[in-house]
Amino acid sequence: MISILYDVKKYRKFLENTVSEGMVVIEIGPHTGESTSGYIKKSGLTVALDVSEQSRKAFNKLSETNPNLVFIKGDARRFETVKEALKHTKKCDVLAVDIGGGRFPDTVFKVWAVWSGVFKPKHSIIRNRGLAEFIQRTKVEDESLKMDFSDNGWMSEWGRSVPSKLKDQLGEFNLWIDLEQRKY
Repeated sequence: MISILYDVKKYRKFLENTVSEGMVVIEIGPHTGESTSGYIKKSGLTVALDVSEQSRKAFNKLSETNPNLVFIKGDARRFETVKEALKHTKKCDVLAVDIGGGRFPDTVFKVWAVWSGVFKPKHSIIRNRGLAEFIQRTKVEDESLKMDFSDNGWMSEWGRSVPSKLKDQLGEFNLWIDLEQRKY
């Protein structure tokens, strides 16, 4: 199942309620771990990743009492970050994506799609206002798009790509990353 929320308190509570005993969780964009703290005692393994130094410091402290926690300081749009996560797990039960929660869904959707294709979660939880608004306003008019959703939390067509092409798929992110680093 893929769930989309915007309100951060509802997102955190939903994530906490979704994780059950022994699940493997990949959490992208946990910031200082407020969402992670709600479920960490139940998870079998949590791989949390964020780009900020503030996150690294918070997760170093959180990992002192939670041996089932792995923190990766990295950018979810980078191939190296996906490879680092693969060192810890090949699949996950829950993929949580909260990178900004903001209005524009393009990067959030691409991050979710790539990570979902690699780790094939049973549950995906995404926090992004733009994606939620887009879905609320959508009416599918093409009957050929109606499909079987027995694959649950990931898009099977996306995940069928040959693993060697993953780097090419992630290559699209370089455009956004390079633009963010330019000084105008």
